[in-house]
Amino acid sequence: MDYVQITKPQRRAMLDAIGVDEVEDLYANLADEYRLKESVTLEGLDNGLSELELIDRLDEMARENRPTGASGWSCFLGGGAYDHFIPTVVDHLAGHGAFLTAYTPYQAEASQGSLQAFFEFQTQVCRLTGLGVANASLYEGATAVAEAVVMALNTTGKRRVLVASTVHPHYRQVVHTHLSDLPVELIELPACAQTGTIEIGALATALGPGDTACVVVQSPNVHGLIEDWSELFAAAHGEDKTLAVAVFNPIACGLLKRPGDCGADIAAGEGQPLGTPMQYGGPYLGLFAARQSLMRKMPGRLVGQTTDNQGQRGYCLTLQTREQHIRGAKATSNICTNQGLLALRATIYMSTMGQSGLREAASQCYHKAHHAAQQITGIEGYSLAYAGSFFNEFVVNCPVPAARIIELGRERSIGPGLDCASLGTGTDNQLLVAVTEKRTAAQIGALAELLKDAS
Repeated sequence: MDYVQITKPQRRAMLDAIGVDEVEDLYANLADEYRLKESVTLEGLDNGLSELELIDRLDEMARENRPTGASGWSCFLGGGAYDHFIPTVVDHLAGHGAFLTAYTPYQAEASQGSLQAFFEFQTQVCRLTGLGVANASLYEGATAVAEAVVMALNTTGKRRVLVASTVHPHYRQVVHTHLSDLPVELIELPACAQTGTIEIGALATALGPGDTACVVVQSPNVHGLIEDWSELFAAAHGEDKTLAVAVFNPIACGLLKRPGDCGADIAAGEGQPLGTPMQYGGPYLGLFAARQSLMRKMPGRLVGQTTDNQGQRGYCLTLQTREQHIRGAKATSNICTNQGLLALRATIYMSTMGQSGLREAASQCYHKAHHAAQQITGIEGYSLAYAGSFFNEFVVNCPVPAARIIELGRERSIGPGLDCASLGTGTDNQLLVAVTEKRTAAQIGALAELLKDAS
């Protein structure tokens, strides 16, 4: 519901109920030196605007944005967040007041609707990944990967972690932060310069000492290339029984083999492609699934289905392993909430698209990306950086700096891709181009013309 300011009598009634005279009394424990006095002016602030002036100013600022859904704007940006089609029903249902204003269920019996939605979300993530159990969402992809690594350490008791250098650099940075104060050795697996993927020999060499908790491999990786999960995870499972962590793209699961089918023990990924727009980098949604045997080591919440004393179906928080509940210091994670609204959007999106719709979206991403790559490599001076197979994203070697192409693209209402040097995955003459089902042949042609003119 809309927020309405309380009246003075209502404020007085509340103060009387809690036994204080003035609102200022509520801040009595705050040292006087840190409290703002009414006589003190806030330096550096402009004079206030009228409502009309404020609206005009906000409109002026808004016109500087380049939203991916704007008419005439073509988005080939990727690197972890993608401009996918979102059915109208997702906004319509997720915007319902009962969902939009809800925070998160602390008392299971008080929020059956939300719990059922989360239960359905978990079921869909299990089907998407091919694994036995999924939780009720995490913050976003990077922390989901970090939680997967911590879970592997807690499960195995081992102290070495192998992370492919082809995992998104932001994800690797978050993993490093999570492990920085722990007695853990973090090792990056080098990629083959020609294929842009992890070779089995590099993994076999790194597994050497026999004290490896997990191997983390992303596919499609940060270059958009498809890694050989099956071969890499089979090697990890060898005699050392290292856990295999798959970092996955949920849309790609509609076309490629699922993490569970490739031998993954844990799967973590970014749920933004499932019905969430590219909204200034967040909030997004962490996807997390694992084998059934690892369920009690999973972070966050798991919603379960049960029956009440009248035999009616109901939903409850089956496992609550976070520290704010009864687990305290024994908690598996310090995740303090979930991305409930984003998980709901993903649930509605997957329900609307269905298995065939998701496969169609993935197929269009794949074929349109390869068509775009063919168009681009036909331009003199441009070539693909890697020889490996890719899904909907690829790295282009350019005859000019990628920053120059991006600047020219802005003038033509085209987001041609990401500067690999800025992303931390290549040189300043490399451009990461992503193509989704929303891109048309005309837009791909316009991108090719842009690159031709930029050179």
